[in-house]
Amino acid sequence: MANLSSKELSSLEDQLEIEKVFIKKYNTFATQCTDPVLQNKFMEIAAKHQAHYNTLIDYLR
Repeated sequence: MANLSSKELSSLEDQLEIEKVFIKKYNTFATQCTDPVLQNKFMEIAAKHQAHYNTLIDYLR
């Protein structure tokens, strides 16, 4: 794990929470959507935010 200040760690924790909200939100949109094109787009966006989340977690290891 990188040496992080408490402010940097707090910022990363905040960003992780934001990414989790986006993942949940776009997955919910995808399941509620009836248009297959929009549904696919929402799933792509959720996957992108999942990748962001995973990158942040990897950085903390």
